[in-house]
Amino acid sequence: NEHIQGADFFDKAKYPTISFKSSNMEFKGGQPVGLTGDLTIKGVTRPVTLASTHFKCMLHPMLRAQACGANATAKLKRSDFNMGKNAPFVSDEVTLTLAIEAVKQPPAQ
Repeated sequence: NEHIQGADFFDKAKYPTISFKSSNMEFKGGQPVGLTGDLTIKGVTRPVTLASTHFKCMLHPMLRAQACGANATAKLKRSDFNMGKNAPFVSDEVTLTLAIEAVKQPPAQ
């Protein structure tokens, strides 16, 4: 864990956050199937399309609020984000897998 967070890979000390800003969502049959946007890792921003592999909205059983959950994946190259150490001996292509939960908040008073 320490090594992957070090300067050779994520360089967490210098780049403590990874961000994704969506620009478009694709729907099929009323369900989201893709989310396009800009992914920033180590100060490098690249366009990425996340494929939605699961999406469901329902009343959250513990919070008693409307919630949506989704799983999404994208393939990317480590070297595109300045993390290509040891490529091609260690695969440059990786699969990013996200589990997402969004809970509706009550309006501010």
